[in-house]
Amino acid sequence: MKQPFHPVIGIIGGGQLGKMLIESSLPWNVQYNVLDPDANASCKAYAKTFINADLKDKEAIFKLAELSDILTYEIEHVNTEALLELEQQGKVIIPSPKILRIIQDKGIQKKFYLDHNLPTANFSLVQKNEEWEEALSQIKGEKVVVKLCQGGYDGKGVAIVDRSEILKGKFPFNGPCIVEEFISESREIAVLVCSNGIETLTWPCVEMHFDPTLHLVDLLFSPANLDKATENKACNIAVAAVKALNGKGVFAVELLLTSDGEILINEIAPRPHNSGHHTIEACITSQYEQLNRILLNLPLGNTDLVKPSVMINLIGPDNISGNYKITGLEDSMTEPGFYLHLYKKNETRPGRKMGHFTVIDDSILGAKNKALKIKNTLKISAI
Repeated sequence: MKQPFHPVIGIIGGGQLGKMLIESSLPWNVQYNVLDPDANASCKAYAKTFINADLKDKEAIFKLAELSDILTYEIEHVNTEALLELEQQGKVIIPSPKILRIIQDKGIQKKFYLDHNLPTANFSLVQKNEEWEEALSQIKGEKVVVKLCQGGYDGKGVAIVDRSEILKGKFPFNGPCIVEEFISESREIAVLVCSNGIETLTWPCVEMHFDPTLHLVDLLFSPANLDKATENKACNIAVAAVKALNGKGVFAVELLLTSDGEILINEIAPRPHNSGHHTIEACITSQYEQLNRILLNLPLGNTDLVKPSVMINLIGPDNISGNYKITGLEDSMTEPGFYLHLYKKNETRPGRKMGHFTVIDDSILGAKNKALKIKNTLKISAI
């Protein structure tokens, strides 16, 4: 007998985002196939079929497609050409690999914003080292932001550097880059957008604080500290960007709010995102359940915030690699509104995302106070 939700979903990538996507639908008995190069990937234990292969392996992607009714991905660094070929053959892939092709290259992504009158920071493209001087001449300020066009992930491939160092020949990266104006005193916010191709919704804005060294989200909270007009403006820009992409799925639109109130698109992720982890406990419908609804052709769920929330990443400390333990868990568990998510990673590494926790409370101040107390208690330590 068929289950109520009988389509089998194939996920390219088996990390924590895929794990939480699967966990969100466990009450529904949805089945998943997973492809990942890590033989101990977070999703492996949940997969109906697990394909241990490189994310660029065309043959493996076609095998996943053959075993699955619909495909999605939880990471951008996949074989887009293979997915485009499958889509042309009629395979349903959400979001479309046409979107992925734009997102995978930050130079193409930034040009897309310009072509569609979407606000973004001033930038120049650098294809080779000889072009740095000309590129820098178009960007204001002593400090600049440099990003690799392709391959950056989880804070890697991003650097904030002095232009004088670059002009001395100290190039931050090899290969094509974009160089952007460094906007000081800006706030980083994000809007999660979901669309089933007919209806488009947003979750309440989040405000993010980043680790200045790792360039990873350290802490985020929702609702963001924004007046209603600014939040509406941010949501409208995010929705306009997703509609310009003709997007179907869940998208995280990361934004910069400048000191003079301008809102600029930083980047878009065409998938569930770190900035939406809190929605699991804090919202009526999480970003993961919402993506499952879209994949299964079900109505969108309500995105309202249930309670104010704070999310903090558990990051591998810089002095430990290999086996690990978590200390301070007992004390953390005594805090009302504390929710822990671990990512089934066998080893820790410096800067590696090992899990996260969310705290919900009746007030944002209460949630922040509890979360910061737990942050000082809950630690990844050497065994």
